[in-house]
This record gives sequence, structure tokens and C-alpha cells, in this order.
Amino acid sequence: MEASTRIRLLAAAERILVEQGVNALSVRRIGDRAGLNPTLVTYHFKSILKLLDELCSLNLDPILAEWRKIDPERMAGRTLDELLHAWLEPMLHPAAFTPGGRALIVLDEIASHGEPALQAKVLGAMDEFVLRLLATMAPLVPQLPEDALRARLRFISAAVLGPPPRIHSGGSGLDELGYLVPFARAALTG
Repeated sequence: MEASTRIRLLAAAERILVEQGVNALSVRRIGDRAGLNPTLVTYHFKSILKLLDELCSLNLDPILAEWRKIDPERMAGRTLDELLHAWLEPMLHPAAFTPGGRALIVLDEIASHGEPALQAKVLGAMDEFVLRLLATMAPLVPQLPEDALRARLRFISAAVLGPPPRIHSGGSGLDELGYLVPFARAALTG
């Protein structure tokens, strides 16, 4: 029972975060959304910050696990499209609990509006990965100086994140790999 209570609270918090942003989180809102007594938030997590830290890890860890496969040695001999696929696919992972939500949206909200410690956790992990991605991608797009490559990667990341609304109903195709890989290739080579 205790594990399902924690999951219900995490799921409720994630749903609020995806729909309304991190600033909409409160013990009362989380409890109400979960259909539980709001005091259970502090009982199980001690604070909203600790709940958000767990939610952050649940969304960030699967992406980072996939991205660990991207490095110059492992990707040697691969095509640009193969590298783009390996980079972009984890960015489309679903949110840990929210149907129609994506982990990247949860992480973006935490990195943009969360507490400084959680911002640092997300941004630090992303910064570490970007260095590896740059080193892996640079030989495949030698015409781009590092600052131009970095700017184009940021542009592509923003396209993957997409504009609000933050719950995706599907059907647009703009957030599918079949669209994103050619888009990213064009952004890097065009």
C-alpha cells in the first residue's frame, strides 16, 4: 500500500507539473489530484523539493542511460542519421507517469523553474552529455565550427521539446523520429 501511495503522489505531482508548471505544485494540490490526504506528501517525501527530486530522477535516468551509448568510440563509423536517431529517440521517452506527457517536458519545467539544486542536477547532466555529443558529432559535420554546432543542437532540442500545450495528443507527426531525424539533418547540413 505504501508504494502505491508514493506512486500516486508522484503521478499527481508530475501531472500538475506537465499541465500547469512547477509553480503550481503544492502539498494540497498534489494530495487532491492523487485523491489522498495532502499530509501524505510530507509523510512520504518530507517536502515538495524531495518529491520533485525523485520525479526528476525517474524522468532523467532513462534518458541518460540511452545517451551513455553515444560517444566517439562507440559511434565511430556510424552515419549522421544513426547518431541523430540515438540522440533524439531518448528525448521522446514518455513521462514516468503522465499519459501524453514526455520526460523531456518534465525535465525542462524543472530546469526552467525549479529550485536551484534541481536545476543544477538537470542542467549539469545535460551539459556533461552535450560535450560527448559535440565530440561525437563534430567529425560528421566538419563544416560547422563548434559554436555553430552547439547553436544548431540547441535549435534541434527546442524543436523536439516543442511548444505548449505540454500534453501531446499525437497525430501531428512533428514529434516523431521520422520527422525529427530529417529535420535535424537539414539543420546540421543545410
